[in-house]
Amino acid sequence: MNVFVAGATGVLGRRVVPGLIGDGHHVVGLCRSPDNQDTLERLGAEARVGDLFDGEGVKKLSADCDAILHLATSIPKVPRPTRKHWTGNDRIRIEGTTALVSAALRNNCRLYLQQSVALLYGDRDGSWVDESDPVAERLPGILRSASEMEKIVLGHVSRDGLPAVILRFGSFYSHDSVQTSSMFAGIRKGRFPVIGDGRAIWNMVHVDDAAAAIVRTVSLAAPRGGTILNVCDDEPVAVRDLLDFIAGTLDVKKPGNMPPFLARLAVGADLVTVLLSSVRVKNAKAKGELGWKPDYPTYREGFRQAVKLWSDQRGTDGP
Repeated sequence: MNVFVAGATGVLGRRVVPGLIGDGHHVVGLCRSPDNQDTLERLGAEARVGDLFDGEGVKKLSADCDAILHLATSIPKVPRPTRKHWTGNDRIRIEGTTALVSAALRNNCRLYLQQSVALLYGDRDGSWVDESDPVAERLPGILRSASEMEKIVLGHVSRDGLPAVILRFGSFYSHDSVQTSSMFAGIRKGRFPVIGDGRAIWNMVHVDDAAAAIVRTVSLAAPRGGTILNVCDDEPVAVRDLLDFIAGTLDVKKPGNMPPFLARLAVGADLVTVLLSSVRVKNAKAKGELGWKPDYPTYREGFRQAVKLWSDQRGTDGP
């Protein structure tokens, strides 16, 4: 298939593109800068210059494509993000989704794939959930656009027959992720504390495994419109256990604790609400429907690999 990818040069897209090409697909990547164009061409994709928020332009750029993948995000990279720092990501989720869905319908695409987040299940006090469970009714501000994004996609599924798949991913990590690198550096310097008592349960997924699930979805190309799949590893983990494991792998002191009220002052109330949310997300449906299983089934295998690659890179790049 000809596959149009928005977000093709991000930490996820850089893995998805070669995976799709390896499966025999022709990949078209949307880009806005010469650097991104060079990156796409090095990955073996065809670069097409355009603006995600130009609906008519996106339709033209993707006119010969059979599938459209929305993998674009703009997660803040500043240490203390304010609500203002999340507006770009909100726009990608709402306006970007609207443009890409419209293009998929206009061009009679066989597949529209939407990246979403398992965090939409909210705080369930550590209970297990699957795709039959509803999205939380009350979400912090930084997640509301993700809920609206899914409503846009599912609305077009019911009204227009959009052949959409929504993949709700666990929290990404990899050695080349800005967020993961910041976590490792913070733990190494003793500046990445556990917020609260550390019993909140997180659902993780290595970016390599997330990319593999996307490639499997595209190559099967036979979705039931409105399919939602959770893509997480096999073992949800308490925050304290996760950060202690990373510290041990880095061979540094375990992180201390920070009261939630201080954390809210440091990084904002919305982000702290997300970090304290506790839920266990099942991935059985994705395994069954995609024939997918994670190469890094738990945080132990995945973070051991990520720490090694990150440490090796630091040895090359210097302190």
